[in-house]
Amino acid sequence: MSIVSHASLSVHEVPRIKTRVLAGKASDARQTTVWEQWIEPQGYIPLHYHRQEEVLVFLAGQVELRLDDTTTVVLAPATVVVPAGMVHSIRPHAGASIHLLAIFPTATPEILAVDGSLRPMPWEDVDTEPD
Repeated sequence: MSIVSHASLSVHEVPRIKTRVLAGKASDARQTTVWEQWIEPQGYIPLHYHRQEEVLVFLAGQVELRLDDTTTVVLAPATVVVPAGMVHSIRPHAGASIHLLAIFPTATPEILAVDGSLRPMPWEDVDTEPD
């Protein structure tokens, strides 16, 4: 069993998103990853998909959520289950900031671009070109 104080964890910031890894391979989780993320009004998470499902727990904000070819606005608090293989992206809506948890049923999630190539982890992704 591991108990991790969130205050002891680093918050990784790139130009469009901040991420803190709450649970994952580095914290001895073997089957789960949890990311806490903050997206400011000008930020976004680009189109991508995962080989596993992803549970998005929106804690604060209004979210413009694209799932395949459909875009919807989600008002936090809300939870969205994104099936494995579904292309999705996240943007703040109406000038809101977003606070969310991203949960994966694996300790080693991968982020794949629409063309199937690997994308960097959120704390390494400095791309500022919107999709």
